Amino acid sequence: MRMSRRRADTLKRRARFIHQHRKQRGTLPCLETGGTQVYAYWKRGEGLVVSVHLDTCEVPADVIGPNGTIPLRINVNGECVFEAD
Repeated sequence: MRMSRRRADTLKRRARFIHQHRKQRGTLPCLETGGTQVYAYWKRGEGLVVSVHLDTCEVPADVIGPNGTIPLRINVNGECVFEAD
C-alpha cells in the first residue's frame, strides 16, 4: 500500500495515548492511531507484552490494503521481526 507522507504525518499527529485508569484495573495503556490500538504493558511472568488491535475503532478506508487488511510491520530495536501486507 502506498501512503503519502502528508497522510502518514496526519495520522501520526492525530494519535492519542490512553493511560491506564487507577479505578479501572482492567484497562491497559494504549496508543490509538489511524483507527487501530496498540497496547504495551508489563505482565508478571511474561515481561513486556505488545498487543495490536486492528478492529477496535473505525479504520479509515485509505489505510486498508487492496486485500482488505491493514499492512503491518513490527520492529524491535530497529529490526523488522514481523511483516504482513
